[in-house]
Parts: sequence; C-alpha cells; structure tokens
Amino acid sequence: MTTKVMVSLPPEFLAEVDRIAREEHRSRSELFREAMRLYIGLRQKTKGPGGDPLVQSAVAIQNNLSHLHPGTDEDSTSDVRRWRDTK
Repeated sequence: MTTKVMVSLPPEFLAEVDRIAREEHRSRSELFREAMRLYIGLRQKTKGPGGDPLVQSAVAIQNNLSHLHPGTDEDSTSDVRRWRDTK
C-alpha cells in the first residue's frame, strides 16, 4: 500500500527534478522514492553503530564497570575469554 504525501518545492528545483525524471524515463514519484532510499541508506551508514542507543548503553555500562580492573588494561573481552576457558 502506498500513501500520498504533499511536498512543496521551489519552481527551479521542481524543474530540475522533472528534467532528471525525463532523462531517466521515470516518474517524479519513482525519482523521489529512489532519492529517499539513497538518503536513508547514507544516513544509516554515517550514523554507524555508535549512534544506536543500545550500543551507547553498553559503552556506558562498560565505562562504569572499569573500576573492577583498576590499573590494568583488562576489559570485558578478557573476562569473557577467562569464562569461556573454564567451560
């Protein structure tokens, strides 16, 4: 199912959109859908995993637990390895 949306564009911008649509034998709708797919994909790539709230929470927890290994370079990775080795 599709939903119609209304978008306001300056006349010169719309003229450029129409020119590109004609050159590519596409409708305006197809062109805008493709543009949004590209934009969303780019945004997700540049956002990266560090922007994910779950990742931010995990990093914050790790930072709060760093006092468990004072003066060492140990982190949760070494804890997991040590646990795995005992199994």
